Amino acid sequence: MQQIILASGSPRRKEILELLGLEFLVVESGYDEDLIKTNDPVELVEELALQKALEVTKRYPDAIVIGGDTTVTFGAGSIAKANSKEEAMAMFGQLLGKTHQVVTGVAVVNSLTGEQFVGHEVGSVTFREGTASELDQYVANERNWRGFAGAYTLQGGAAPFAINQSGKLSAIIGMPVELTCELLEAAGEVIDVDPVQVEYDLHGMKVGIEE
Repeated sequence: MQQIILASGSPRRKEILELLGLEFLVVESGYDEDLIKTNDPVELVEELALQKALEVTKRYPDAIVIGGDTTVTFGAGSIAKANSKEEAMAMFGQLLGKTHQVVTGVAVVNSLTGEQFVGHEVGSVTFREGTASELDQYVANERNWRGFAGAYTLQGGAAPFAINQSGKLSAIIGMPVELTCELLEAAGEVIDVDPVQVEYDLHGMKVGIEE
């Protein structure tokens, strides 16, 4: 039986695979994301997810490796992670009062056979307007935004701002459950847990958006 490897240190992706009942190893890829040059968010997340998985397959020649990548898109551009309070304020502030999209790519690679399976899902989130005081208070707590694409956690500190969400929650937080199951099964891994139930269970968890 092949080892399953998650090529990501994301706690959210780890939680989702655990909910699927999988036994797996976590190995961060260390892939340089700046190597992918494209303005197309779908192409970006799919290629990054694939390259992260391929990077790990170099170290594990007989494994099923799962890679993932998520980006927040608004207007004509993508929003990554904030590295400072100033960046977080600018990123999160521009999302208030508007609707943005969240695009997640997933790749599953069988390092023994070389087979590659890649896909993506898109969701959207709408935030209400916020006051300058609310924004200051939000950014003051780094747990609200550090490490998350778009500088927010959907069911964390940003929850009071969210007024609408469309698409599957798992896709918005970084690993679409049903798509991941489909790709794993295409690679030869049998999933015994109902992905629809896992999707339902996620709504009771505190989660954030991962890159």
